[in-house]
Amino acid sequence: MVADRRAGAVELSLGRRGGWTTVGVAGELTLTGTAALEEHLARAMAGQSPPQVVVDVGAMTFCDSSGLNVLLHARKQILGLCGRLVLARPTDRVTRILRTTGLDRVFDVRDALPA
Repeated sequence: MVADRRAGAVELSLGRRGGWTTVGVAGELTLTGTAALEEHLARAMAGQSPPQVVVDVGAMTFCDSSGLNVLLHARKQILGLCGRLVLARPTDRVTRILRTTGLDRVFDVRDALPA
């Protein structure tokens, strides 16, 4: 797994777990970190066909609307390639954000990383 601290308040990482490419998100995902997240997700999608991407949000403490939009856009791209996008290990706070926005019914949300 490779960590990237360039994004300011958010720390991103990219790795592999089984047949999945993992994108780890730690800290607060706001507008200042979205470009770096887009880069990580693009690399994750380019790594396999069809893409199997898990975004590990277990250490994410906050996500604003710009971060949610990046995740939604990535989901649309991945589904268009017949792939899968999973959000894994959301904290209580992130779970509340997903429920409040109705995105808990849009994303495949799991309590654990896929095997």
